[in-house]
Amino acid sequence: MSDKQQLSPKEREERNRRRADRFWEAFLFTENGKPKSSLIIYTFSLSLVFTAVYILCYELSIRLFTGLLSSLPAFFSNLVIALASSAAGTALCCLPHRFFTDKRLVFGGHLWLCLYVAAVLVIMLVIMGFSPDYGAFLIFCCWFLLPPVVLGTAVSCRLYLRDRPENNEREPEPEWKKYVSRR
Repeated sequence: MSDKQQLSPKEREERNRRRADRFWEAFLFTENGKPKSSLIIYTFSLSLVFTAVYILCYELSIRLFTGLLSSLPAFFSNLVIALASSAAGTALCCLPHRFFTDKRLVFGGHLWLCLYVAAVLVIMLVIMGFSPDYGAFLIFCCWFLLPPVVLGTAVSCRLYLRDRPENNEREPEPEWKKYVSRR
């Protein structure tokens, strides 16, 4: 018998509550007022900014290119708009990588976007099932969600791999820093 079958509903609820508590503890603050896991908070916040940037790039691309590309078939017109907006959004979203000292931030923000897209696809599959409506939703995803997420994640991954520190060992902290309050 598996673990799920052996646990009573009360034990399962307790186990799930402990897991949830461990997850949410990452967002709490230490006694000094600093976040426990700043990487999670910063990348999550960046992912929200990246989402807004990609939406604005799509909006601008649609406004600029629709009239110019009206003579092309719809497929090619949509392709140009999707690629142009994804490229512009990726350039804007990956620009802060040059200025951040922690080179994981931009890549982490794009990983959150991958998580969002996967969650949306699964949730819509649960809601719609394998119906023709889900097929239409997948077409929407292929034009509006996948190009910026795939391109942004690929570029930010490449930037991260290029700029990550080769030596993961930190220099030993000087003795005097142990006794100084760094607020």
